[in-house]
Amino acid sequence: MAHVTTPAPRASRSGSDAADRAEPRALRTRVAVLDVVREALGEMPLGELTVAEICRRAGIHRVTFYGHWKDVDAAAADALTDVIDGISAIDEQAIAAAGDARSLAALYEDTQLELLAEFAEHRDAYRQMAESPLFGRKLREMLGHRAELAIAALVRTGVEVPGVASGIAAAQLSGGIAAATLLWLRSDAPDGPVDLAATAAELGAQLPVWWPRA
Repeated sequence: MAHVTTPAPRASRSGSDAADRAEPRALRTRVAVLDVVREALGEMPLGELTVAEICRRAGIHRVTFYGHWKDVDAAAADALTDVIDGISAIDEQAIAAAGDARSLAALYEDTQLELLAEFAEHRDAYRQMAESPLFGRKLREMLGHRAELAIAALVRTGVEVPGVASGIAAAQLSGGIAAATLLWLRSDAPDGPVDLAATAAELGAQLPVWWPRA
């Protein structure tokens, strides 16, 4: 199998509570194992990855693995969360600095282009990871949180957004973007800079009528 470059997490905000991560050795072990899991998920489906294979690659004992996670799915969830959590995170200071609705909308549209660029850089690895339903779920969760932040910021500027209280607005916004992004990721669509800009524009054209436009 050809070597696949796997993405590295930017900043982890999640993880298992089973181990004491304040202890340096436990933290180093966790980081090393999650690196191994991410690398493996770029090479094989999640269903084929075993605890034995993870331990072999990481050079640890099964007891050590189970001190952090109950099974492969739990470790994979942490590994993918660490990656997805760090993808194109919205800067809260940038949100505060945006003085109007259109500036806020442009900020979020820019992060969608950054997300596509990240996926394009490690496309083979992300495409393999996307074969796991877990990846899609984590992506939807991340985009859902981003949509909630976007909508809250837009409402503060006076934009009327139907379905805010019920959560329907955020669910529809993030669900559509997640589905379209995964469709693009799995496709053979070109991913050069011009192509990514065109794809981002196509995604932007599908945004709801209440979304601020230039």
